[in-house]
Amino acid sequence: MNNSIIKLTQFTLFFIISTSVFAQDIALKSRFENIFIKADTSFVKNITIALKKSEATIVYPIFYDTELEKISDIKVYTKKGKRFKLLKNNEVNEENLELDYIASRKVKLIVVPPNEEARITYTLQCKELMYFSDLRFFSNNEIDTLKYQISVPDSFRFIHNTIYKDSLNYLSIDSVKSTNLTKWNIEVIPKKIEPNPLSFFGIYRNIKQPLMRTLIIPASYSGMERKYMNDWYLKKVERKRGLDAASIQKINELTKGVTDPIEITKILYNYVQNNMKYVAIEIGMGAFIPTAANEVLTNKQGDCKDLSNFLSEALNYKGIRSDIALAATYDHISDCDFPSLSSANHVICIAYIADKPILLDPTDPIHFMETPVQSLQNRSILIINSDGGAFFKVNSFTPQQNLINYEITLDASANNALLEGIFKANYHGISGNFLKREFKYVGKTKVNATAKKHYESVFGNQTISDLKINNNDNAFETKGKLAVNGKIIKDGVNRFLFIDFLPRIFESVERETLLQGSHIGSPFDKKINLKIKMDEPVQNFKPIEHRYSDNGVSLVLKISNPSEYIIACNYEFVFDHIFINKENVDITNEILIAFKKIINEPIIFKKKSE
Repeated sequence: MNNSIIKLTQFTLFFIISTSVFAQDIALKSRFENIFIKADTSFVKNITIALKKSEATIVYPIFYDTELEKISDIKVYTKKGKRFKLLKNNEVNEENLELDYIASRKVKLIVVPPNEEARITYTLQCKELMYFSDLRFFSNNEIDTLKYQISVPDSFRFIHNTIYKDSLNYLSIDSVKSTNLTKWNIEVIPKKIEPNPLSFFGIYRNIKQPLMRTLIIPASYSGMERKYMNDWYLKKVERKRGLDAASIQKINELTKGVTDPIEITKILYNYVQNNMKYVAIEIGMGAFIPTAANEVLTNKQGDCKDLSNFLSEALNYKGIRSDIALAATYDHISDCDFPSLSSANHVICIAYIADKPILLDPTDPIHFMETPVQSLQNRSILIINSDGGAFFKVNSFTPQQNLINYEITLDASANNALLEGIFKANYHGISGNFLKREFKYVGKTKVNATAKKHYESVFGNQTISDLKINNNDNAFETKGKLAVNGKIIKDGVNRFLFIDFLPRIFESVERETLLQGSHIGSPFDKKINLKIKMDEPVQNFKPIEHRYSDNGVSLVLKISNPSEYIIACNYEFVFDHIFINKENVDITNEILIAFKKIINEPIIFKKKSE
């Protein structure tokens, strides 16, 4: 790799690095990490990688954090006969990775010649023991064997928890006690996963792969792992707390004349949500330790930990007890139910009013107080406090709290097959959040155009006009005119009505069937009430009803004529989940397929005799 690469722009550089890394299907015989925990709470990894022979030149990347980690003693060996010999003048290039969402990160690129069976060795030193937070049991490369040996002095304890281990073909864990230390030996056949640039930086989004969460604690904290992590984090955060005169003056201005704790909390929360800019997430300790509260207010920007820490400080100053909490959002690889930095990818604020914990996420611009944070439903958080910390399970909305209600009234034309009328759609709770988020970023002038496009899609590409949108904290309401064409066919006394314009079941996705892992956003209860006033009386017919129900998913659909001029089509769909998973995927897709078949078949009835 020549020196011209160093002069490339950061974006181009990252693209080239990503392409060179991901385009190569690097095959490894083995990877071995010999990890030594040191008494000064640092640790050292001696890493050996055995590569299989390749016809092409291999560029092997080592990503590391310059804030905490040091890479040294990189050596490349090639096999000559039965032995491996040191490759002299081996090519190693180092590049910065400073993108919008990455800081303090570099990559070393090790060049391995073609047609050589090779071995790479290097040493990684890290000064922060808490940063030893996980062992990956997955890889972007094909690896025959992955081994870890962890040497832990008697003054420490090794705590671990493995997620998704059922997906592994082989996993072995044992420990051997020797003088003054214990050696943990871990061997695994890792899962090969599709390349994902973020995983090189420890950002695990939307993957469900085996991972060992790890924590090394002093022996004095034995059996108190949560307390150790809480105390460690609390000590780090305390240095970033405290409010200066300018901050206090601003907080007093915002809350002048207000004494009710709920109102004070709303004022401060809304101020942070609406007046502070969300900035990039850093890597390393910068991903967890916040910026000083006063600096956040001065700059009016920060990421989740910065904004949450400032909000917590402001609330505490106003006499409202508040903490911050480590959390794992729905797209993180693990839940925050084990005390390890790898368990969390988010930080929020907790306010206590009348001893009730109220979750506040300053980085969610549409979250409103006294409701669960959408991205944390059914997830655990680790509340950091002076009492040793506490795990807390975040509730989910119920389907009934997220009621979606459509009222549709249409009149049939006597001269053609046109149906015209109005519709009203109400989204309660957070059922309309997918619309709120979209509308928030398209700008006021484009909201109606975006809404028109959405509802035309929801109604099967029928004509929408005169939209009126009402967006508030607890509900989202849309009203408009609806024109449906070509859905009534007259054949003598027989009448054929097609209802394939009924609003689709899932509005946030357009797929006819859903895949496991699809994120729906929240449970919801959707009720559709359609009334069609015919231009002529019709004969009564026996109501048509369809029912499906299993594993928290149900559909009841009914077609009837309550009077000689009215055709009514009603359905209620209940989805008591956040994701499509193996438990609900079959019934969900069964309902989607049945629903499409039902609405595509005509309702057949007869004109009433004169």
